[in-house]
Amino acid sequence: MAGFDLDDIAKHYAKMSDSDIIRIATQEAKGLRPEVFGIIENEVAKRNLNADIMKGAAAQKKKYTVGELEKYAEQLRNIACPICNQTQKKLNGTVLYTVKSFLIVSTFSKKPLIACPDCLDKKNNDSITSTMLLGWWGIPWGILRTPFYIYNNIKIKKENHSQKANGTLLSYTLANIGEIETYFENPMQLQKIITVKN
Repeated sequence: MAGFDLDDIAKHYAKMSDSDIIRIATQEAKGLRPEVFGIIENEVAKRNLNADIMKGAAAQKKKYTVGELEKYAEQLRNIACPICNQTQKKLNGTVLYTVKSFLIVSTFSKKPLIACPDCLDKKNNDSITSTMLLGWWGIPWGILRTPFYIYNNIKIKKENHSQKANGTLLSYTLANIGEIETYFENPMQLQKIITVKN
């Protein structure tokens, strides 16, 4: 929106729904110019939306130390698992590596997942099984990538039971810092965000 007049931008945001304003403020504020940031702040105030939305917007523009990210990640670790709903084990993150092949077509996916360690193990095992059964059938990429994806699942699975937030959870935390800051004191909303993004 670099070439747009600020009045036009303000009119554009004024026409947006509350959910669009919340999405932009909590997920897409990092690259906003300060003037546009101010326009969104005015919209949030004018609509009487949760004031913490602007904390989430500001959080996206900040640089974080590992210690600061761990504080946010710890808040996520203490909510109920979005898969099994248990609260006895702290959440962590993994990546599901999957290959599916059909003759000359192969698809590859690397999907982050946040859940309790037991659910993470189960999902990694599902990815390993699926890749073992369906990965090999594509020529040449299915044959070449299948062993690497199986290995990646086995390797990352070792981090599922880490006593601290692992690298996947810290990366997830940084990528979603605006929403996490906005709903930091609301475990149900944090669980909903994780569930939607899983």
